[in-house]
Amino acid sequence: MNQFFKFLGLIPTLFLLFCGTLQSQIEGIEYDDVIYDENIHGVKFHLTDFPLTQPLIDLGSNATFTLTFDDLQEDLRDMYYTIIHCDADWQRSDLTTMEFLDGFEEEQLDQFDFSVNTLTEFTSYQLTLPNERFIWTKSGNYILVVYGNEDEITPLFTRRFMVVDPSVRIAPEMVRPANVQKGKSHQELDFEVIFEGINVDNPKKEIQATILQNGRWDNAVMDLPPQFIFRDRVVYDYQDKIVFPAGKEFRFIDLRSFAFKSEGIAAIEEYQDIYEITLIPEPPRAFRPYLFIKDINGNFTIGNRDQDYDLLRTDYGLVLFSIEKNMPFYDADVYLFGKMTDWRIQEKFKLAYSEKLGLYAADVLLKQGYYNYNYAVVKKGTNKIDLMELEGDWFETENEYTVLIYYRPFGTRYDQLVGAMTIKSNI
Repeated sequence: MNQFFKFLGLIPTLFLLFCGTLQSQIEGIEYDDVIYDENIHGVKFHLTDFPLTQPLIDLGSNATFTLTFDDLQEDLRDMYYTIIHCDADWQRSDLTTMEFLDGFEEEQLDQFDFSVNTLTEFTSYQLTLPNERFIWTKSGNYILVVYGNEDEITPLFTRRFMVVDPSVRIAPEMVRPANVQKGKSHQELDFEVIFEGINVDNPKKEIQATILQNGRWDNAVMDLPPQFIFRDRVVYDYQDKIVFPAGKEFRFIDLRSFAFKSEGIAAIEEYQDIYEITLIPEPPRAFRPYLFIKDINGNFTIGNRDQDYDLLRTDYGLVLFSIEKNMPFYDADVYLFGKMTDWRIQEKFKLAYSEKLGLYAADVLLKQGYYNYNYAVVKKGTNKIDLMELEGDWFETENEYTVLIYYRPFGTRYDQLVGAMTIKSNI
């Protein structure tokens, strides 16, 4: 009996050792939205029933996230998930797993189905977070890690998400760019943060803001301290600092039907094992006048109109994108860019130049759905994304801007996310 109670006393220690081992095994991941396995496709992570939302949720609310994705590998494999708590700059925080998670550190993805009557066979996975076995207890930034657990942990993909404990009020305002040279091409944002549920002793050190355009992290303004400080609020009224290229309304393609051609599609061919969709070559838009298009700000949705939006019958197609260009860029490359590329420059979305046809083109495997995208130019040897060259910038463009407020009181060990607000640039 004594030996039994001694074993019970060891359980917390063994649990901590297990947690530390798991965390150390996934050190090689990027703390960003990244797909590591070429068989993983169609990843969507959003508020349940709202597929175009950012992965942002209130702490302790009844809202949940829904994660869906497909595995195109032939054999069914075991998959697991965990989360990592991060600071405002997306580095691992000092919190232990037990300090931010109620439940076990890892859980198995056990909700899946197989595709039905599709040319491309896949296994479709779904996950709801939080759930009864997996609940976060702290606000802040998080990384969701999905991995295969074979001989060793193999990361499959990662997703960023934010948990906010609303304790401040944010009052944002779109203003004319302070730099007059950017007046026709950029958009600028000012805002106030009113303290309602927190006590701030040193706002310059305890408060920082992050501002996102259309949910992008690659061009986010981060780690921004308040500019002006008052007793119950701080003001962010920087000149030419919280400013973004406005871009243009996103290009779009509707792939929800492989039976009928929608706007922009030249041909749909059905072969034994794949659909091939050829899009009409598109012109550059940098010097074309602004035209309002009701877009989804670079996002995408999954579904079809041929099978009553049944995701298991939603097929994949090889889509040929192309953009006209009389001469190639000799010191730069062209990529597709948008939420479908995880707002990243990826080789599988790189276009090749055809001198014979006078255009850049690329075949991309996509699941049926509705997609926004743009063409990005990236100078060779750099990661700088230039959307102006082929798309242009117009201040009238409708964009979404999200303000995130982080709070770290003196003596605490992590960045609390205490405020979040999204506004549209044309309101």
